[in-house]
Amino acid sequence: MSDGTHRRRIILHLRYGATERATIRAAAELAHMLGLALHGVFLEDTALTELTALPFIREFRLATGAWQRLDRQRIAEEQQAAVSEARRLLDEVAASFGVTFLFDTASGEPAAFVATTSQAGDIIVVAQPRLPAERLAHATAGWLQAAHGCGASVMLVPQMIARGSGPVAAVVCAEADPALDIATRIAMGAGEALLLLVFGKPDLAQSVAARARAAGLPPHRVTVRSIRGVAPDDVVQGLTGGDERLVVLARGACGADDAAVSSHIAVSRGVPVLVVEA
Repeated sequence: MSDGTHRRRIILHLRYGATERATIRAAAELAHMLGLALHGVFLEDTALTELTALPFIREFRLATGAWQRLDRQRIAEEQQAAVSEARRLLDEVAASFGVTFLFDTASGEPAAFVATTSQAGDIIVVAQPRLPAERLAHATAGWLQAAHGCGASVMLVPQMIARGSGPVAAVVCAEADPALDIATRIAMGAGEALLLLVFGKPDLAQSVAARARAAGLPPHRVTVRSIRGVAPDDVVQGLTGGDERLVVLARGACGADDAAVSSHIAVSRGVPVLVVEA
């Protein structure tokens, strides 16, 4: 079903249909745990279509063993097939979690779409590029830059997710740290434990644990670990030996480059990383 009435949403960047099942599932599950609608957006790569008009652009066809000009009609049909597959998969996964969803196609610059569509409280979900070269692709690079540049919350999903269950981990640097509140909500919604990686004065660990318990988590589901710093490597070290399913941190908590921070942790731990807005 489709419903655009929800104010806060999980906005999901859709790319290649079935190959993005893990990302779609992660986004739908997050929407379910937080009680938000899921808004899937397939951004058509107009740059690829425009390449077909350039006479010097060629592609090598294995079937014929020859170089040929790009076929504009075939490129358009392949993109439409990708859109249809993405929508089918979004419908299937959203239904399995019972979440309300909306599907859109868009074209143009990702930054323009994000700026006009996202609002405070939204969470943008982006899949981590498979290969370094994909980070330079127009649509993928544009989404990554737009998502982290708009000030909204962003969840980066690694290509290979190591665990689908386990504690929700949060990097906490202050009693009112936004990562603490949203990680607690997610842990409660998922029926999971909460792992707090605390950096600060000794009494901070006690106060943030008490805050999590006051929100409704039983004491046996709240664990606190002190970390020596807030660099990405410090966070990864604090998670060593754990079995977390998600890492949550506040924007700017582990350095100015949130995209690089979340990518480092996601690759190291094999779990999604949610960077939340202040």
